[in-house]
Amino acid sequence: MRWLPLIALALLVGIAVGAPYGVGALTESGFRSMVRDLEGEGRDWRLTGLDYERGYLNAVARYELRWRMDNGEEQVLPLVTRFSHGLTDVRAMTRLPDETLESIASLMPEGMEPRLRVEVGIGGSADLRLRIPGLDWGPDTTVPALAGSGGKVAPVDLHGEWSPGNEHRLTMEWPGLSMDLGDARIEVSSVTLDHRLSPLGERLWQGQSQLDVASLTVDPVLDDPIIADKVRFRFHSGTQKGYLDANLEAVISELRNAGRSFGRQALLLKAERLHAGTLDNVVDSFMALRAAEAAAGGGNAERGQDLMDRYERLSENLQTLSARGGRLSLEEVLLTLPDGTVEGEGFIEYPRLPASEWDQPVSLIRHASAEGVLNVDRGMVWALPRVARRVLARLERENVVTPRDGRYHLDLRLESMQLRVNDDRFEVPPLL
Repeated sequence: MRWLPLIALALLVGIAVGAPYGVGALTESGFRSMVRDLEGEGRDWRLTGLDYERGYLNAVARYELRWRMDNGEEQVLPLVTRFSHGLTDVRAMTRLPDETLESIASLMPEGMEPRLRVEVGIGGSADLRLRIPGLDWGPDTTVPALAGSGGKVAPVDLHGEWSPGNEHRLTMEWPGLSMDLGDARIEVSSVTLDHRLSPLGERLWQGQSQLDVASLTVDPVLDDPIIADKVRFRFHSGTQKGYLDANLEAVISELRNAGRSFGRQALLLKAERLHAGTLDNVVDSFMALRAAEAAAGGGNAERGQDLMDRYERLSENLQTLSARGGRLSLEEVLLTLPDGTVEGEGFIEYPRLPASEWDQPVSLIRHASAEGVLNVDRGMVWALPRVARRVLARLERENVVTPRDGRYHLDLRLESMQLRVNDDRFEVPPLL
């Protein structure tokens, strides 16, 4: 018995000595796995691992963040992350390499630099803080990418928290920025972010998120300024017994241009009683289809068959989603510009079928009901989605819809396989 204290002490010393090494090995494995997952060529952005040096109490990872611009040109941002291994946690500090910092040092106060600090506990909790110092430059700046421009960017302080259950929160209060790009001036003031979400499947999230911007100004040299006041985005979703309810709101309290006020602009969407697991499959198959379409390029027979398979998978998931019932609503769309106004509302609803029919082929139209009203000024047709523009043009050619006083009016109703557009009725084929 007299040896027990010594044995216990030896075990504690062994754990204390070995824990940093074990935590370091787990950290390296996790980091390399993350880079592999984000290294795919089909992504809009990706990580490329260059080097990982692991010591006993610390490690250094060098890697690159790559993303592609609209013109196809790939941009590269080198990064360095230093890890410190404790007994039960890991601290990581990410910064730009010294040579990159030297090239932008003139933009920041002396001794300041952007830093991302992450602390991860062994139980899965994490704390994140991103700090970017204020930036200030003029047309004579030595940074090539900013040559000829001027601006001031207020300091950024973004705080994030991750819980073991993978719930996370991001908060930020940012005074904004002012930039003169030569051909236009851009100002953003008072940005507030409060983001509290947790994953719901592979693609869906539940919780709530809100973003507020006090004002946004775009002032072109050769045109009148456009000012958006009190911009807000809201998202809220939750599940009950596997079915999802969600709301999305994007609102500009007032839009002004050339001394005129165009009032409130709004887009409000609502989802009710949608089966969460099936909806996640729909979103996943849609994203896979988009990725395959982007990668197809000129295409060949093999890629053509792959696209057909992905279309079929998306169709099957949509059928299953409709069989489980639910409702999607456009609560409000309101867009007013100098060219005119687009406004409307509507919904499509599916009753829930018996469970025995959920996995059977079903028409997306046969058991659906829908109603909607859309008013579009002729000068605003360009703002509609391409499919909607084509449908509207066809309806006009067939004299189903004609603009009155320069405005199209559509009163839509779908019920019992019959589509009514204003006073005309059409039998709808049972499309899958």
